[in-house]
Amino acid sequence: MSLLKFSHGNAKLANRLIFNLPAGYACPAAGVCKTLVDRHTGKVNDNLALPHVGVADYRCFAAMAETRPNVRDARWYNWDLLKDAMYASYEGAESMADLIISSLMPHKEDLVRIHESGDFWTELYLMAWITVARKEPNRTFYAYTKSLNMWLNLASEIPNNLFLTASIGGLLDSLIAGRESIFIRRAYVVYTEEEAAAQGLEIDHDDSHCFGDKPFALLVHGSQRAGSAASKAISLRKKAGGFTGYNINKRKAKANVKI
Repeated sequence: MSLLKFSHGNAKLANRLIFNLPAGYACPAAGVCKTLVDRHTGKVNDNLALPHVGVADYRCFAAMAETRPNVRDARWYNWDLLKDAMYASYEGAESMADLIISSLMPHKEDLVRIHESGDFWTELYLMAWITVARKEPNRTFYAYTKSLNMWLNLASEIPNNLFLTASIGGLLDSLIAGRESIFIRRAYVVYTEEEAAAQGLEIDHDDSHCFGDKPFALLVHGSQRAGSAASKAISLRKKAGGFTGYNINKRKAKANVKI
């Protein structure tokens, strides 16, 4: 039986499994961050951002990793396998859930990030992860999502070990107004620490805020378009000795410091 591929953390996040799908293609509500990397050539198309009032645009953090063939192939492999499972049965959500659970079995980690790259592309797929969380009560699952319509429709089904955060800057942000008690965790991408402070938002660097009960900020990082406002913001932070991105070597060095 073919199994889905999980990664074991990255430069930002340790001690967890991470599940990925192709950036942009599996993100039906992507807006200001929409970036596609061609499955076959690895060519980046980042001129797809859709403007939102008061929300700055930036290149998708996760998409640029897909310029590497091994990363791109793994993400498309996962998506192909899930779609095969969904269409192979009338019980598409259950079939995908069974595939995910079987793929989780060899792994011991009890924390799972759903989608560093990608999103819930159908309601059946979100239902599959809800089913997985119910059947895996000893694991904790979490995800950022712009698929707020699917979240809203299935809000009463979400178990306590599945934490969703609304990723601001998508096509469905308007669904949040008046429903803040459902979309209690909201992540806003900002260019500077000052911008976050002005909005009264704490900056998250390790996904710990994904388990809290209030909105928070993420600093724009990664490889941004040359000359863009996001790129200039990162350059200014670099000159000032501030945060510019995540580095696995720095993380390991920090972990080895004896206190």
